[in-house]
Amino acid sequence: MKIMTNVRGSKLREERQTVVTEDEFSEAMQKVQQIENEFLRLRAHAVLCLLRLTGKRRGEIAMLPLGNFKVEEGFLNITFILEKKRKGNVLQKLSTKSIPLTDPLTKPILEYVEYLRGFKPMPQFFLPRLKSVFGFTLLLAKEHISGRQVFNIVRSASETLWPHLFRETVASDVIKQDNSIIAAFKVQRRLDLEDIKTGFNYLRRFSADVIKREGFT
Repeated sequence: MKIMTNVRGSKLREERQTVVTEDEFSEAMQKVQQIENEFLRLRAHAVLCLLRLTGKRRGEIAMLPLGNFKVEEGFLNITFILEKKRKGNVLQKLSTKSIPLTDPLTKPILEYVEYLRGFKPMPQFFLPRLKSVFGFTLLLAKEHISGRQVFNIVRSASETLWPHLFRETVASDVIKQDNSIIAAFKVQRRLDLEDIKTGFNYLRRFSADVIKREGFT
C-alpha cells in the first residue's frame, strides 16, 4: 500500500489494489457486533451487508426510502434512486436490485428494516438522521443521513475499508464468474454505470488474475 492524495486534495487515503477480503469483512462485522446501542449496531450491520451485496454508491444508500424494501417470491427487492445531472438539472430514475433471501447477508438488512418499522412515527428513510438534544438522541423520521455519514459508519467498523471499495468488490465478483467481454456489460448493469467504459476498466483490472492463472502474459 502507498499513501496518495485524492482528487480534491483534502484528505489522504490508502491506495490498494485488492478488494474487500472475506477476513476484512468478517472482522468488520464482528467489530460492529460489539456496539452496545441496538439501533447503531443493527444499522452498522445492515449498511455493511447492503454495500457488500449491491456495491451501491454511498449517496444512493443514504437517500434510500424505507418503503423501497420489499420481500417478494424468495427475494428482497430494493429499489434505489439514481440521480444524474444534466445541464443543471437533476434527473432521477429507479433501479431495483433483487437479493435472494437465502443469502446470509440478507438477514441483517431485514432485521434492521423490521426494527425501523417498529418506530412511531416510522422513519421515511433506511438511514434516518439522528439529532442530539439536551443529552437525548432523537430519530428524525423525515430526514436521512448524508453520504459522508455512510462513509463514517464503514470507517468506524474498519480502518481499511470505505464504501467505494465495496463497489469494486462487487465488480470483481461479477468478473470472477464471467471473465468474457460480456462481463463488462454485466458490471455496468449490476452497478448502474452510466458509461460502459467503466465496466471495461473493471474487466481489464480484475481479469488480470484470471489471465495469469491461465498462463498468458
